[in-house]
Amino acid sequence: MSSDLRDDDEPDLDHSSAGWQPMIDRPGYEQWFDGAEWRGRPHREPDPFSAFTPDLTRSLRPGPNRAARIARIGIVGILLSFVLQTLVATDTITVPNVEQITLVVASLIVAATIGVGTAVASALALRAAPRLGGRAIASLALGTSILLGLAPVLLLVAIGLAGGV
Repeated sequence: MSSDLRDDDEPDLDHSSAGWQPMIDRPGYEQWFDGAEWRGRPHREPDPFSAFTPDLTRSLRPGPNRAARIARIGIVGILLSFVLQTLVATDTITVPNVEQITLVVASLIVAATIGVGTAVASALALRAAPRLGGRAIASLALGTSILLGLAPVLLLVAIGLAGGV
């Protein structure tokens, strides 16, 4: 591990591997250093007195990992589609001249599409995480897509195996 030793008042930077590094020109902020260049946007340094450790807080950030950013958005999409499925299944949402079962299947298709997309983005993000960060948010998105997002896929398969609607 090599460190840049400049002045006593400047932090030591580890330029040997990728990771979050403090910004010298902007105290209290850090940015992703990929081992060769600075990437992504700066973030405030994690609060050391937070409920989460600074390392966990940093790993929940997608950093410059584009797939992790997509996976993080996918978590929101999965949760919204889960709410949509619930509202459609309980007849809270109805559309005139459209059978309720058609709405249920449509909501399952939307949820399944979001779930599969999030799972793929999460897998890609986990693959790039050693270089670009975002391991924890990608893992969280993958777990969410498996638990809530891919369940509609199973329901659609069951409906298909049972002979359709």
